[in-house]
Amino acid sequence: MNRRAFTLVELLVSIALFGLIAVFLFGTIGGLRKQQTFYKEKEKIVSQKNRVLSLMRSDFDRPQTLTVSDTGRKDFALTSINGSNHSLYGIDRPNVVWLILKADNTLVRLESATPIALPIRPEALYLTHSDVIGVHCELFRLYDSPKNRLIYLKFENESPLVVEVAK
Repeated sequence: MNRRAFTLVELLVSIALFGLIAVFLFGTIGGLRKQQTFYKEKEKIVSQKNRVLSLMRSDFDRPQTLTVSDTGRKDFALTSINGSNHSLYGIDRPNVVWLILKADNTLVRLESATPIALPIRPEALYLTHSDVIGVHCELFRLYDSPKNRLIYLKFENESPLVVEVAK
């Protein structure tokens, strides 16, 4: 007997096998999507941490002057840098202030071509750029040795960020 076509049983078996394979593939694709969203979130967090580390390294590496001061005020604490080696806004040797707003522990970076005095005067407001670095900052400390400076930064529910730069 010479057959040229598939029988009905053969077609039903092939459709059933294709259905089983499709079910397994869709389950696998769903798992891959969950992993992708998980790793995208992790990559975003790592990218933000690397941005903060790079910013701290470039700001605190050999500035003209660095002043760590307790303002005596209860609403913020600050670190002033005059003549930073890095600018986010194209300013040559900018004045940078890293401060923690104590109301919600927000770490903020201010940058200006002119010296920054807090509170910022209304006429200097448009000359000052501000960037929120992170919220819920538990600890921001600078430790000095004769040759190096260690910056320790800890946000709530995250591992600490530590940067060592030359003085």
